Amino acid sequence: MRGLRKTQKGAALVLTIAIAGVAVLAWQHRASLTQLVLAQHVLEQSTAAASLAAAQHHARLLNAHAMLNRTTMAHQVAMAHLMTIASAEKMRREMAKRVTRGNPPLFLIGMMFGPHHAAAYAASRVSVAGTSLSGVRQLHRAFQRHNTAISRELTKARRTVLNGVKHETRAIVHEVLARNVAGVGKRPVLDVQIEQPKEKLGVQLIDPADKVWRQWFDKTMEQQSYLRKRRDTARNWWVINPECPHMRHELRRRGESSFDADGLWQVTDSLSFHAVRGKKIILCYWREYPMGFANIKSAHKGGSGRSALNEKLAQFGPYPEDFRKMTFLRWFTSQFAITALFHGFSNGLADGWGYSTRLRWKTRGRAQPYVFKRRTKLQTRVRVKQDLQQLTDPVLHVGLRIKGLLSLQAQWSGALSAVSSAEVYFDRYEPRFDGQGERANVFQPFWMARNVLAN
Repeated sequence: MRGLRKTQKGAALVLTIAIAGVAVLAWQHRASLTQLVLAQHVLEQSTAAASLAAAQHHARLLNAHAMLNRTTMAHQVAMAHLMTIASAEKMRREMAKRVTRGNPPLFLIGMMFGPHHAAAYAASRVSVAGTSLSGVRQLHRAFQRHNTAISRELTKARRTVLNGVKHETRAIVHEVLARNVAGVGKRPVLDVQIEQPKEKLGVQLIDPADKVWRQWFDKTMEQQSYLRKRRDTARNWWVINPECPHMRHELRRRGESSFDADGLWQVTDSLSFHAVRGKKIILCYWREYPMGFANIKSAHKGGSGRSALNEKLAQFGPYPEDFRKMTFLRWFTSQFAITALFHGFSNGLADGWGYSTRLRWKTRGRAQPYVFKRRTKLQTRVRVKQDLQQLTDPVLHVGLRIKGLLSLQAQWSGALSAVSSAEVYFDRYEPRFDGQGERANVFQPFWMARNVLAN
């Protein structure tokens, strides 16, 4: 027995080696399978990141379009203000001339309508520009700079945003896949298929007269209090003409800023003193003494440049500079016989003098707004395949070769694959103030991206 025991020494070592071998094979099998699952997981996550990055790029482009539209609108608002300020400056220039001549006299305005009106009349002389048009010219140059920004810089920026969307999307997808699958500085061999939206992401150019842009433009202009109609009438109640007791001397301030759909903009301003004249009530009328006036029009190249107001004023012209050869009443009844009844609401002679000295500002072109076409699908789908031969992990590569997976690629789909989709969507960060819903548009930069389930 003692000899038998001696001969059996070391038998456990064989069993231990066998068990260890089985354990090594099991560990290798488990390790290779784990690495394979991990590689599949990395590929899926990388594909999801790539599709989301592409959708985020598209969202940024749509937000860029929205900001360009808003920038265009901001430039147009600035141009409208500059035209209105220029009209006021030109009217101030005319007022400075007349207050110097005393036509009408400064003291008369103060006596009739109060010291604040007289102070405003006298303040027209307090300006660096004096009675020259240098102030109007400076405003015109600022107007042209804004117009150049719309016709050149913004058009160029829009072209940059629109071009190369597909090429940029493919570059982003490949870059994200390369960084996540193979690491920085390496380029994995992948079979990548990309389905992406249309070249311009559903964005199209429209005419500024289009209803969508026009409504937004009108609403924006309505919010600018300085651009609203300027209509004020001061009346004198204590100086009464006994021949016309039903009428009062008036100081009328009129002005309007209009912006037509075809790119025709016009600003008019006038200030006139209307003295009561006439006999026996029936022949009573207002004798107008223009104090200030302006008429500025802007039209783009190629436009008609015709405005209804100017055509009406031209129809009633010419407008005499003085009435030494013909009385005011005779001229008025001959020119405004049809509208004489409504003369008490306007400054007819001041508007006519403004038309005679009108200014025209030319523009390079109209705005180029873009809108988003409804029912445009903004989904990006990325399909990726990776051959098992291309896996770089040595342990996994050896394990797959031992299992024969690499040698069976001709008969078996020896490749990892992943599919992911992402979409661009429009979402306001808070409800509208009016409580109404808002469709997807490129007037607000509220475009975002998210991953969605792939069909």
